[in-house]
Formats: sequence, structure tokens, C-alpha cells
Amino acid sequence: MLAELQLAYHEYRIENEKYVGNNFSIDGLYLNPRLGLNYKFNKNLSSYFSFAHVTREPRLKNYYDVAESSGGEVPQFEVDESGNYDYSRPLVNPEVMNSLEIGTSYNSNKVSFNANLFYMMFNDEIVKSGQLDRFGQPVTGNMDRTIHVGLELSGTYKFNNYLDVSLNGTYSQNRITEGYYFEGENDVVDLNGNSISGFPDITANGILRFNYNGFFSQVWLKYVGDSYTDNFGDIKNITDYDNKVESYFVSNALISYKFDAKPFLHTVKIFFQVNNLFDNLYAAYGSGKEFFPAAERNITTGIKVEL
Repeated sequence: MLAELQLAYHEYRIENEKYVGNNFSIDGLYLNPRLGLNYKFNKNLSSYFSFAHVTREPRLKNYYDVAESSGGEVPQFEVDESGNYDYSRPLVNPEVMNSLEIGTSYNSNKVSFNANLFYMMFNDEIVKSGQLDRFGQPVTGNMDRTIHVGLELSGTYKFNNYLDVSLNGTYSQNRITEGYYFEGENDVVDLNGNSISGFPDITANGILRFNYNGFFSQVWLKYVGDSYTDNFGDIKNITDYDNKVESYFVSNALISYKFDAKPFLHTVKIFFQVNNLFDNLYAAYGSGKEFFPAAERNITTGIKVEL
């Protein structure tokens, strides 16, 4: 049994801002408890259960993006009747998560396997809005209630002392359960049930490794499912752009050889790596109407010397 209590304190402060004159500080004290139970059936098989309550403070940029002040960005706090900011009432709240996890693992000389079920409930999760600032960084804000639920699987099989394969994958549902988009003063778009921006439902990886007498080679395969660039999901007539990053598959390969070079050097390692082996064209991620393509096939080679 594991019980843990973390005490976190955060403070942000803006003082004597030269041109605009904003001056404020905001702080918070948070208790983050965690409880875990582990049971070992035998030397190979075990299972666990855990519960965690975690609070995450927004970044200073969420309260006030100082770098954007010349572009009209203002502090994100409520304004009183006199038009002054009430720095005790920020518009962006801390993110609160309650997480439940249950899993099992099996380990032997040849095989290791892990399975994990998770259910995460968020209040005021800080998510990407689907917009970018002028520096190309995602604009984030609160979503009232969200849920992340899914299954994670991972395993490794050793064929012998030189060759092994590892696989891992995740299937998850990352959904808004209470959230709205305010378009103007009167139009409200209900986002309930939509996918959260930037979260694919399926991811998978596979790695095949060979290591023998200084020679090492590895092939890495990666699959990422569809994801949305904003929180509108399949709602029509909200945006004038395609808001989905299509699924993609990519593979990389690495070969290296390491040998002793005494008495002049300790060791020398020669390596050759190919990324995006099959030269696939795909978008690695997106935000709103902006899509960011991944690099085409590229090669890296070099020598690493240990003195």
C-alpha cells in the first residue's frame, strides 16, 4: 500500500510593467493526495489500483500573455464596474483531476506484459482552443468538465540475448462532458460530447532491437490515429477549415557500431539513422486551421568519441 500527500505552492507576479502598467500577483496552495494498492500473486504476476487527486495551476501566460500586450492582449481577470481589473478573480481557473487506475503486470525471463485501465475526470481542464498566438504557440483555456478513459497495453518479448521486440498501444476516449463556445454575445455552441483538441483515440508503437558484440540496430514503427485541431469536432458551420489531423504511420531505423579504441581513445561509436524511412507525407499535428507537416525522409550519421 502506498499513500502520498504532496503540498504544492505556486506564485506568479507582474511588477512595474514598463509600458502598460499592470501590476499583480496571484498564488495558490494545493494538496495533491495519492493512494495506491499493490498485490503480488506470485513472483511473475502482480496487480495494482491507484487513486489520485491532482490540481495544476495555469501558466502565467494563461493569466496574462505579456509578450502579446502590444497586440492588444490584456490580463485575464474580471473587470469591476469602474473598469478596473479584479486580480482576485481570474478568468482562468486551476485544473483539477481525479484519476482512477487499475492494472496488472507479468514479468518472466522472456516475456513482460503490462495492462492499465484509466479513468480521469477533470474540472476546468486547460486545453488548446484551436488558436495560435503570433509566435505560433497554442492558445489555451479552461473547459468546464472533461473525461479521459482508456486502456494502455505494453509488452516485450526476448527471442534470445541479442534480439527482442517491444509493443505498446493506447485506446482512449478524450471527451468534453460540459463545455461551450461563445460566438459573439448571444450565440452559444454546445461542445458536449466532442473530442478534446490534440488527443488521438489510438496510438501504437513497435520496436525491434538487435544488439550483439557492439553492433546495435533498431527499427521503430509508430501509428497515430485521427485527432482534431480544435474542440468543435464534427459540428458544421462553425469554421471554414478542415479541423482533423488524419492518422499516420511512420518508421525510423538506426544502425550503430561501438568498439574500443585504446590506448588513444576509450570507445568510438559510429551510427547511421534514417527517419521517416518510407518518406510518408503527413501532418504531425495541427491547431485550428494551421497544420504542421512532419519532415520527409532524412538521414543522420556521425561518430561519437569517448575519451
